[in-house]
Amino acid sequence: MKGVAPGVIWVVLKSILWADGEEVRIAAEGPDFFIDLNVASIVDGIISGYDDYNLRPIFHTIPKSVDTVIYRQEIFKDLQNPEVLEILKNFSASMRNVYRRLSGIENLNEYQKQGWFLDASLLYLETMDDLEGNLKNADLASRGLKAFRDYIREYVNSPSFREDYADARRVKANLSSIRYELTIGPSKVTVWKDKGKENYNEVVRQAFSKFREDRMKTEKVRRSSDHSMNSVETEVLILLARLFPEEFRELRSFFENRKDIIDPVVALIYRELQFYMSYLEYISPLIKIGLEFCIPEITSGNDVYCFGSFDLALAQKKSSSGSAVVTNDFELSGDENIIVVTGPNNGGKTTFSRAFGQAFFLASLGLPVPGRKARLFVADNIYTHFEKSEEPENLRGKLEDDLMRMRKILDSVTEKSVIIINEMLGSTNSNDAILIGKKIIELIRRKKSICVYVTFFDELARIQGVVSMVAQVDLSAPELRTFKVTRSEPNGLAYARAIAEKYRLTYDEILRRIKG
Repeated sequence: MKGVAPGVIWVVLKSILWADGEEVRIAAEGPDFFIDLNVASIVDGIISGYDDYNLRPIFHTIPKSVDTVIYRQEIFKDLQNPEVLEILKNFSASMRNVYRRLSGIENLNEYQKQGWFLDASLLYLETMDDLEGNLKNADLASRGLKAFRDYIREYVNSPSFREDYADARRVKANLSSIRYELTIGPSKVTVWKDKGKENYNEVVRQAFSKFREDRMKTEKVRRSSDHSMNSVETEVLILLARLFPEEFRELRSFFENRKDIIDPVVALIYRELQFYMSYLEYISPLIKIGLEFCIPEITSGNDVYCFGSFDLALAQKKSSSGSAVVTNDFELSGDENIIVVTGPNNGGKTTFSRAFGQAFFLASLGLPVPGRKARLFVADNIYTHFEKSEEPENLRGKLEDDLMRMRKILDSVTEKSVIIINEMLGSTNSNDAILIGKKIIELIRRKKSICVYVTFFDELARIQGVVSMVAQVDLSAPELRTFKVTRSEPNGLAYARAIAEKYRLTYDEILRRIKG
């Protein structure tokens, strides 16, 4: 850091995102599961309104280290404290204003550029000073935020910072003390030093005092976002610089000597902090309507569960219309590693599988997951096999294409991989589909990967060692889906007759209509 004596800043703080600097990079457009599990729409929703921070690569990057995941979880736990959250929200808002004041100043004239830089610098220095004071007694437990607090304490109390702060206030005070007279004639404007005449600014201000509140609001918005000056204002500023050379010399000196006034570590942490803020903002409306989120226990084994899980993308969509989302539980223990989901059409099977995959994705990023309690592991990757429409340029048949995609997945998975299979093998007959499905399950069992397999074939749910879960219906009205998926034996019922009866499309009804 410029101007800081060696050894003054002793705290080592590289990041509040990466505990060890290691990560696994995912392609920016996202792998298949980004689309299949609606993760793409979740990420789009999270980063909406945060375009200035380039957060997408962070949400597309699964940490390699479990310690990084726990490091992030610790910070989320600290942010559950409203006081801590408010401190960091205020810091973010102030830093946002600093950067807004700095944006576009390169296109301004010399003195205006220097003046805007001074105002931005003062706001930045005041923000750091306030942050140090606010964090001093904050109840922090996370390694990341405690290190940040220590860094800010050392930074704010360093000779370099105190010198910058004192100089900024002195230069601003000297400029603010300038008093001048201005005469506007038909064809020229005259500026000279104040000769003690009556200050008409005060006269005008008092005359319009009843409009003061609204005017202040308007002026505040203008000054925080509009750098523009008209030609008369520009010429007046140039004349003032001639009348008060010492004050403007100090302004120029401050600008030239402190162009890098924003500390690079502060800038980094400010950007990384938006990863946490954006996600908390995204889930806040869901928490307000009663949906639960939890910070999952991270396990090294494959005994996993999530109680009260739900599809985050679906919950966001339904909340905007005021509809409720159904929650479900899942649990695997011992040597269980495959859940086969059966049940009627439109019963919530695919939604359940998406919620399952999303839970592992969010947990692997160190984020709170939908649910009241969870234990999950950090997935090295998530693989999906959802039905895809045939492509005319693809000369392979649909079955061959399905099998090649599945083969590629099985060649890549490990014990720490998650696989979501959704109703594959629809292009072949039932006997072949069951035979191939059994073989796929056998290979996944052998790989010890975690898998959810959604299928219409109950035979796959009866394989030894497989956990059977069934999408339920309302027993009093079988045509109605409850969207609850529970652990139970497959029942072999598609409930097609109940739907046919609801819409009067049974064989007897159709025959009666034909005869009638």
